[in-house]
Amino acid sequence: MTMDTLETKVVEPALPARPSDAWRHLSIGAMSRAAVLVALVIVGQAIAPSFLSLANIHVILLAVAAIGIMAYGMTLVVITGEIDLSIAGIAILSCVAGGLMIPTGSATLVIGATLLTGLVVGLVNGVLVAALGIPSLIATLGMLGISRALANIASGGQALYPEAITAYLWLGRGNIAGIPVPVVLLIVLGAAAIALTKYSIFGRELYATGGNVRAAALSGINVVGIRTTVFIISGACASLAGMLESARLSYINPAGLEGMELSVLAVTVLGGAALAGGSGSIAGTLVAALIIGIVNNLLNQFGVSIYLQQVVTAAVILAVVLPGMRQRGIAK
Repeated sequence: MTMDTLETKVVEPALPARPSDAWRHLSIGAMSRAAVLVALVIVGQAIAPSFLSLANIHVILLAVAAIGIMAYGMTLVVITGEIDLSIAGIAILSCVAGGLMIPTGSATLVIGATLLTGLVVGLVNGVLVAALGIPSLIATLGMLGISRALANIASGGQALYPEAITAYLWLGRGNIAGIPVPVVLLIVLGAAAIALTKYSIFGRELYATGGNVRAAALSGINVVGIRTTVFIISGACASLAGMLESARLSYINPAGLEGMELSVLAVTVLGGAALAGGSGSIAGTLVAALIIGIVNNLLNQFGVSIYLQQVVTAAVILAVVLPGMRQRGIAK
C-alpha cells in the first residue's frame, strides 16, 4: 500500500457535507413550520379582525426581536453540537456593564461596554468549551450563574436607568423608515446569518464540525476556532438583545430575563436545529420565533393566563417538531 493510497483513505471520509445535505432531512419539519405559521395567521385574522393591523404586527415583531436575535446565536452554537445556556446571564451582565457607564453621559461608552462584555464572555465560553474541553452544558450553565452574580454585585442589586442616553434608548424605541429599530436589526442580522451559513466557507465548516467533529478535523477544519467563534457570536447576540430590551423599557434590571435561555433554546429547536449538531437553519429559527410570537399575541388578546399560555406554546412546539424528528428517525 503506497502512502498516496493511505492518504486518500484517510481524507475521503473527512470531506464535509454541504449545508444543503444537512437540511435535506428537515424538509418535513420546514413544511410543518411554514404550515403552522400560515395557519396561525389565517386563524388569527379570522378570530381577531385587528390581528393583521400594522400596530399589532409591530407588537408581534417587537416581542420576538430580542429572543430571535438571541436564537440566531444559539442556532450557530447548536449546529456545532454544543449548547449555550449562559445567554440570559450574558445579556444582563452586558447591560449592567453598559449601565455603569451611564454617568459619563457617553452613548458610545454605554453601547461599547455592553457589546464588548458580551464578546468577552462569549470568548471565555469558547475557550472553556473548545480549547479546554469542558462540556458546553456545564461550562455555560456555570457561566450563567457567574454572570448573574457579577451583574448583581456590580449594580449593588439596584436597577439602572439609561433615560439620559438618548442614542441608547433609540435602539429600543426608535424607527427606521417607520420600522422599529429592533425589528430592522432582527431582519438585517437574520439575512447576514443566512448568508454566513449558506454561502460562506465558514458555514460549510460549521455544519461539518457539528456533523462529525473528528472527520472535520481530519479534513483540515479548525474545529476549535469554529466552536470558539460561534460562542463569541452568541455572546454578541445576547448582549445586543439585552440592550434592545433594556432600551425599550428604559430600565436595566440585574435580575431580569429569568428563564430566557430556555425560551431561546425552545425557539432554536422549534426552528429545526438538532441538539446533536450538524443541522439547523437561521430561516427556520426566525419562522419559529414568529410562531411563538403569534401564539402568545393571540393568547394575550383573549386574556389567557400565562400558565395556560405555556401549555399551549409547548403543544405547538411539539406539533411542529415531532414530524421532523420522526422523519429523521426513519432516515436513520
